[in-house]
Amino acid sequence: MPALIAKGSLTPFGGAVLSGGLQVFQGILGHKAKKQQYMNQLAYKEANDEYAQWAAGMQAKQTNLNNSFRYWQEQVNYGQQLNFANGMRNWELSKAINQAEVVGRTRASAGAEYIQNSAALNEAFAQQSMSDAMSLMQYKTQALRAAAATSAAGVGMVDRYINDYARQVGDMATIQSLNEGFRERQLSREQAGVVANYLNKYNSQDFYQMQEVVDPIAPFPPLPTLINPAPPSMVGSAPSAGAAFLGTAINAVGAGLNTYTGLKR
Repeated sequence: MPALIAKGSLTPFGGAVLSGGLQVFQGILGHKAKKQQYMNQLAYKEANDEYAQWAAGMQAKQTNLNNSFRYWQEQVNYGQQLNFANGMRNWELSKAINQAEVVGRTRASAGAEYIQNSAALNEAFAQQSMSDAMSLMQYKTQALRAAAATSAAGVGMVDRYINDYARQVGDMATIQSLNEGFRERQLSREQAGVVANYLNKYNSQDFYQMQEVVDPIAPFPPLPTLINPAPPSMVGSAPSAGAAFLGTAINAVGAGLNTYTGLKR
């Protein structure tokens, strides 16, 4: 610029105008650069917000997919556990049925044995009592015959022999009565033993107490995952054209004045 002034082709006023024009052009370029930077920041914010929303949606879908797969696994495990519980319940029922059959056979056998043993004891007692009665009757008959024969023969001391026969018959009856009492007590003891044996065998087998089988808890279906909103973000305000024009004008005037003053010297 000084060279142009020295050649006379540029006056101080022209230099001031040229310097101010250059400052205006520089201000316009600076404003455009700031505006472009603002547009770039705004586009980056929109892209970042869109990506954050997309990433949150993808994360929610992935979480829902994992929860659905986990729920499917829990359903499979629940089905297996439920089948196992039903199998255990059927096994307990089969054991109870088998044991009930064993109890029934055992008690039926004990009852039949009790009836048989009791009947055998009563029959043996009745036969022994009948045998004793027949024996006593025969003994009395023989005693009467002997007494009659003694009386008919006129043997001395007839009364004494007759009384002796009567005493023997009485002794025989007393002995048989005592024996019958002994047999009755023995029969009672044996019958008590038969009853005790019957009760022992009757109670030797108990019914099976089924164990309670608890069903597993069914899994709960998963709830859908909530999508988290994107975090807030902001971009500064757009550059003001008026403020840029005013600043450029002030800078241009200042630059022109400085140039004009410098050239005037």
